[in-house]
Amino acid sequence: MTVQCGCCGADITSTDRIDYRLNRPEQLIGVPAEQLGAPTGGLLVGPDGDSYLRCLLPVRLTGGVELVFGAWMQISKVDAMYAHAVWDNDAEYANLHVSGKFANVIQPWDLLGVPVEAAVLNTDELPYFTSHPALEQEWDRDEVLCRIRQPLPIPVRETLGEVWTIERSAGMRCVVEDHTVCFSSPDRWVGLDVYADRTGGSPSDFLGAVLDGYPASAEHSVEHNGDELRHAFWLSEVIDGQEEQVFHGHVVRRGVMLSVRCVHRYPADRAWAQHVLNSVRYVG
Repeated sequence: MTVQCGCCGADITSTDRIDYRLNRPEQLIGVPAEQLGAPTGGLLVGPDGDSYLRCLLPVRLTGGVELVFGAWMQISKVDAMYAHAVWDNDAEYANLHVSGKFANVIQPWDLLGVPVEAAVLNTDELPYFTSHPALEQEWDRDEVLCRIRQPLPIPVRETLGEVWTIERSAGMRCVVEDHTVCFSSPDRWVGLDVYADRTGGSPSDFLGAVLDGYPASAEHSVEHNGDELRHAFWLSEVIDGQEEQVFHGHVVRRGVMLSVRCVHRYPADRAWAQHVLNSVRYVG
């Protein structure tokens, strides 16, 4: 499967370095483009003359993954004029060193406005942050990457309803539609819903109530593992005029259920849908 960059649309082939470009500084989000100045590809000037420099922030994640943010720092007008003057002169650009304030919100950190520094490490690239709180340690991969809703070149584990986790496959976008969490790519779709049972009944009773109305002739599988019940079945359904393969999966514990619905067009993706269900973990 081809994974495309959520920023520029280019195919992503590397899985040990992920580049993620932040579009604007927080203070300039929503400002009409005609009110902004862009003297170079790495400088941005707001309507009040406030100046920003785009720099690279390489964050180390567990599992040997590096997430490189293309993020903004607010700098003085003097530094902005100097950066503009040396931008196309490699000898002088190589000595560029600036300080300022971090100008983006990135989760899971609270870093907007913190003092930062940046310097040119390679004349073929933007300056790199050399002093920044996120550089100080290695961070949990899933905790950081689950905040990025654009397609990623590697799978990431998402948390649902505070008690479930599930793997979002590589190349899938994450959105929330009403109360349903959705993963999507051109030929695949996953819908996830968390349900609570207030009746105090058994997992089997809970599952039976949810399945009421589904065809009994479907290909069902049921697995009991201690306090947990896993159930799945397949249907062919016509969706938007196309016949699609639909996998319905349920992981049930007393009082709570995660419903997984996988839609795909190609029979070869059947193993993928089963993998999605198998990746569900109860962490409550």
